Amino acid sequence: MEERIETKTNEDLEGKSGGALETPARNLPSTEFVKVEKNLASLGFFTPSSKRLRNAQEKSFTVTTVTDGQRLELKGTIIPSAKYGLPITADQDKWIALCKILTDIIRKEGRVTNPVSFTSAEILRLLHKHRHSGKNYREIEEWLDVLFSTTIFSEGVVYLAGEKRRVKDRYRVFDRAVSFGKELSDGKVADKNYVWFSDWQIQNINNNHLLPIDLEAYRELKNHIAKALVPLLQIWLYATRREGVYEKRYDELCQFLNIQRYRYESLIKRTLGPSLDELKQFGYLADWQIERTSDGENYKIVFYHGEKFHRDRRTRESSKLNANGAATISERDQQSRPLPRDHRSEGRLTSVSVPKHFDPMLVSELTRRGISEKKAHELLANLKPGQEKELGRQLEHAEQLVKESQVPVTNPAGFIIRLIEYNTPVPDGFETKAQRTVRAERERQEGERRAAKEARQQLEWEYDEYRDAETDHYIEVNAATFEALKDAKWKEDREQFTFTTESTARMAARFEMQKQITFLTFEKFLERKKQGTDLFLKPVGPSPAAELAAVEPEIEDATAEIEVGNTPSDTAASDTQHETAMEPLFPQKEPLAEVLLAADEIREADMQKPTPGAAGQNAPVQSTQESPLPEPMMIELVSDPPPNEFSGASAEGIA
Repeated sequence: MEERIETKTNEDLEGKSGGALETPARNLPSTEFVKVEKNLASLGFFTPSSKRLRNAQEKSFTVTTVTDGQRLELKGTIIPSAKYGLPITADQDKWIALCKILTDIIRKEGRVTNPVSFTSAEILRLLHKHRHSGKNYREIEEWLDVLFSTTIFSEGVVYLAGEKRRVKDRYRVFDRAVSFGKELSDGKVADKNYVWFSDWQIQNINNNHLLPIDLEAYRELKNHIAKALVPLLQIWLYATRREGVYEKRYDELCQFLNIQRYRYESLIKRTLGPSLDELKQFGYLADWQIERTSDGENYKIVFYHGEKFHRDRRTRESSKLNANGAATISERDQQSRPLPRDHRSEGRLTSVSVPKHFDPMLVSELTRRGISEKKAHELLANLKPGQEKELGRQLEHAEQLVKESQVPVTNPAGFIIRLIEYNTPVPDGFETKAQRTVRAERERQEGERRAAKEARQQLEWEYDEYRDAETDHYIEVNAATFEALKDAKWKEDREQFTFTTESTARMAARFEMQKQITFLTFEKFLERKKQGTDLFLKPVGPSPAAELAAVEPEIEDATAEIEVGNTPSDTAASDTQHETAMEPLFPQKEPLAEVLLAADEIREADMQKPTPGAAGQNAPVQSTQESPLPEPMMIELVSDPPPNEFSGASAEGIA
């Protein structure tokens, strides 16, 4: 089947749109649609990759479209940033999160205006990323630089919804982007991230040239190629919604995704298989196949429309129908459900003798829809092989057609009889009442599971905040100890490494100080939180073992010189530890600080001792500080003292 993408430039995927973005249907609370600008979604702007493609060259592609019966080939080129390369999957994630913020703005204000402000924490929250990681915040700043510096060369691939025409020009997503902490035009420091969308983006967003994406399902995807295909499939599957299948040449798909092209089917399956299987698992696809093209020189990927595509489309249409207060079936959809040709040529089925007994449930389902009991038996007697299993779905589908028909059906029973006689097939995406009930229950359980997961993650973040607050408070109380540890670490790093910074030593000292704190366990933290106890900035007692382990070797050498007589006794030490354990607030002086203070006194005393070489030149300096280690007095005893000394005093007088 030849590839055919039929587009209408003044319509979105749901047809003509008359207003802002729709809200998710009430019967599907877990589905959260985000509208993304359609040009970026359809051009393969984002390349599936987990790493920056800094050496990537320009990315060229061709789009085939049919407009007013004419087949057009449109070309485009994406020029990457010289510093960061092409936009990748992580950039697409953040872009979709930003589109969620734009969706909320449109719902509240009706349109988007420049500049658009948002915090990095908002983006991380929407992506379920950790909001206490500096790396994640740096990645957001880098993402803004990537979208600002990437250029699109359009040779008709960019469509301006406001002017309803395709253009040839150069475009960027942002005209300007200012990250948090940078200077704005008025000289103020930005308290948020600010972006100024390009005119073509603002025009398309406000004219609803948008594409719906299920944010919840998208976040659950793990494969990069699967994420890149989600917006493309929304366009491709909608264009072939009547056929139920879409084909894409493998070489063109590789061009769109900017992935390596292989010659052998086994390598193609190894590359695309995991991502396509994941899309099948989530319901985007019912199945997929790799086949040879008609000329036998290439491969093509065959995509079969999945249940999620039909379900999401019905959800959006239901939202529109509820908003308009009426339910209709478009003429185009009526034409998409033609009766089988062979059945039309046969005409009505002839009557046969009616058996006496049929399933009472089937007879009841027919009669409650206005069909006589005699006609019900006749229909059941002439069912096609296997039709009996599908009869319940056919009846519910026929009822839906009657309710949604734009032209009132004057004889609903006759209409249902006709559909049953011709064995009109039911669309694959149609859900019966029982199937909707099962799906709603499954989605409810899935929503509860996700809510529990998010609640657990939020508690873990709060536990991290509690530990950080306790550490900050402990360092504040023991500032002198922290500075001493920091200086010792910095000195050690300078001796071992050619390059080091004070911030590195500060982080190491903070880590050592944390070892001295006895934190609540996560389970105890949850228990206290349930009791409503304020857990932040509460004093905690230091761990004696961790306190001793934190003393550096250099400090241990100094403390070894302290006189044993000045060391507290075991009893005093025991009393001190007992008082520390019982004290609810932080002690004024930690044992570690006393050790550092004693070491400093020893060093000062050593510096004030006179050297032996200078004893004869300078008079000894009387120290104002008592030496912690006094030298013993040396006395020499002799039997007969020299006659000229001590004025003839006796040895006993000397002694």
